[in-house]
Amino acid sequence: MIKQQLLQISSADSFFNDHTSLYSFHSIHPFVPLYKGEFQISYQNRLVIKNLALGSNFIRFGEDKFINLKNVCMQKIVHPKTGLFGIKLSKNGVDLDIFGLSDQWIEIMKRYTIQFDFILKYQLLNKLGEGYSTIVYRARNKLTKQEYAVKVFDKKRLLINKFEAKKFLNELKIIRCLDNQNLLKIYEVYESNNHIYLILELFKGDKLASITEKQQALSEQEIVIIMKPLFQVVQYLHDLKIFHKQISTQSIIFKNKNDFSNPCLIDFNQAVQINEGDQKDEQTIPLNPEKQILYYIKFDVLSLGIVMHNLLTGKSFQVNQVIDDAMMNKFRGAEDLQFIDPPLSDLCFDFLNSIFYQGLKPKTCRQLLAHPIFDQENQKTQRNLGIQLIGILNQNSSRFRINSKQSQRSPKAVKVISLKKDFNVFSKSPSEKPPNLNNDYFEPPQSHLMFRRGSRQKRTLNFNNLNEISS
Repeated sequence: MIKQQLLQISSADSFFNDHTSLYSFHSIHPFVPLYKGEFQISYQNRLVIKNLALGSNFIRFGEDKFINLKNVCMQKIVHPKTGLFGIKLSKNGVDLDIFGLSDQWIEIMKRYTIQFDFILKYQLLNKLGEGYSTIVYRARNKLTKQEYAVKVFDKKRLLINKFEAKKFLNELKIIRCLDNQNLLKIYEVYESNNHIYLILELFKGDKLASITEKQQALSEQEIVIIMKPLFQVVQYLHDLKIFHKQISTQSIIFKNKNDFSNPCLIDFNQAVQINEGDQKDEQTIPLNPEKQILYYIKFDVLSLGIVMHNLLTGKSFQVNQVIDDAMMNKFRGAEDLQFIDPPLSDLCFDFLNSIFYQGLKPKTCRQLLAHPIFDQENQKTQRNLGIQLIGILNQNSSRFRINSKQSQRSPKAVKVISLKKDFNVFSKSPSEKPPNLNNDYFEPPQSHLMFRRGSRQKRTLNFNNLNEISS
């Protein structure tokens, strides 16, 4: 168990101190106030009335004077003379005491500020997981009895390892600006002498990886139910110019047990945010942000496609093993989709094909969400028809593309049918010779594979080269 301590040092010694001023003297555009009010503040050892406005992570202190609440230290205080309850905001040794704040203000401010009294508010329970410099616990709020997940960082390791510290601060910056039911939610941040505590939403379900590890069979409809909110939430991230870069079955967890309708995306330690307007993060802005954004969009979309592929086929491809091939339209695992039992629906084949073979311009999650596979009424009326398929194999490539939108089902196995002498491929009668053939023995081309499913309908899966796919 982690030894818990209260921090007894000033804000100037905080891990989060970036040596900037508590106040900024430039206009914030657009500044949208959520709450406004008159409050008492301590100024030159006396209380004065001040009009303040709170908007997201900013407090407007004057016409062109703001306080950026991100990583500002916050402590609850009591005025020694009046007995009024208030908070002390401090950064780099500069303090501001505000009295009379409502609970709504404090709840918003807790998301962005750093507090010091973790052991007074929370009780650590059992350990949920462990990483290189982190341990995740289940914890209980002593007052409300509500349970949370607490991610505990070793402060000394962060101070020694600048790379880990930068990655941690970037992750914290990103998850603070997220507000979506299918994303990790952060409530508070605490600091002690030795540790940093992130108070996070507690998920009671399993990770998606545990389903594939247990080889738990999911129907196509269940998989679509899982994937739809994931495509929606990744589009939400992309709208904020946030790119996850680590989407896999390990980074997807369910809010509740046995409920596939609420998958959540976690693990933002590799995520990036491209924001040209952020002057403090110029080092993270690529030289060509438009191309970088297109690259990241394709990366995240293909990662979702690999997750869906794993669920449909029972494979366990890791994203880092196949993402390079997928980015170059060379993902060989896609051919496994032909041999799934029960076979995939026509819509599912077409949807996955649109993910893995996007051509020169990548498809966004918004475009993919318009696919009829996510139309529930369409799914209800979809028929399961057995048909005969003919697959054409290109010897130089194993990639395929669906050319027809007729109903299709894939077989369990692929069999090459050798046609014997005097066999007529048109009449299927051994006594008749094929018309316009000079030889009396017909050898089927090696590039053809015959699929039989009890129907005379035909559909072709083309294994094309890269140039044909791109065109």
